[in-house]
Amino acid sequence: MSAGYKPLMFDIFDRTGDPQAHLRAYSDKLVGAGRNEKLRMKLFIRSLTREGLTWYTIQDPGNWRERQDMAEDFLNSLRFNTEITPDRFSLVNIQKKPSESFQEYAHRWRSEAARAQPLLDDN
Repeated sequence: MSAGYKPLMFDIFDRTGDPQAHLRAYSDKLVGAGRNEKLRMKLFIRSLTREGLTWYTIQDPGNWRERQDMAEDFLNSLRFNTEITPDRFSLVNIQKKPSESFQEYAHRWRSEAARAQPLLDDN
């Protein structure tokens, strides 16, 4: 590593959000990391926690020749996160968790409502 190297700070993913959005944000952070694909794949572990970290540790990195292979495995393991789209009935059942503030709850509800099918109208 070069002198003055500062570790990158990544958004943390715990397998409950949108994996495609996480990969895009992760790739955007790597713009200044150079072109070393092995290093880029190794740094991915720093963006994971809980179930995401567990997923990564049970993988065999030798199966990944490039970052695209790793990204495909990551997305395939989380396909259920992106295939289940909320509907109006599931939005009604979203409840505030005791550990979250009302603002956090409202943000979580709005993000789910944005993914709802059919789209919600203003009424």
